[in-house]
Amino acid sequence: MIARTVFLLAAFCFVGTGVGWAEPVPSEPVPSEPVTSEPSAVRGKQLSQKLCSNCHLVYGGQTRAVADVPSFREIANREGQTEGSVMAKIIIPKHPMPVIPIEQSELRDIAAYVMSLRDPVSD
Repeated sequence: MIARTVFLLAAFCFVGTGVGWAEPVPSEPVPSEPVTSEPSAVRGKQLSQKLCSNCHLVYGGQTRAVADVPSFREIANREGQTEGSVMAKIIIPKHPMPVIPIEQSELRDIAAYVMSLRDPVSD
């Protein structure tokens, strides 16, 4: 148990320092958005670029990610995917995804961004 905790802490520190495969995040003008309690895909994209891009492809301009790790678009397009199921995978991740300590509002924002990438259903 202690070994796993140490491993997860080390993995989080490694990812949190920005060391790894993340591309530099291009500086884009950030649209101003009113502060609300509603989930925001815009804020979710910003958080995802900081927290998730070491492993996942999270935005269109990103060119590298870890092999065998699904892109956010792939995650969004899984059958039956919902914002709730995205949040559950972040809260209780499967190995090798690290536990990421984030606030509830940030969690909702990331889930909103992921689901915004879902392909439209064709008739």
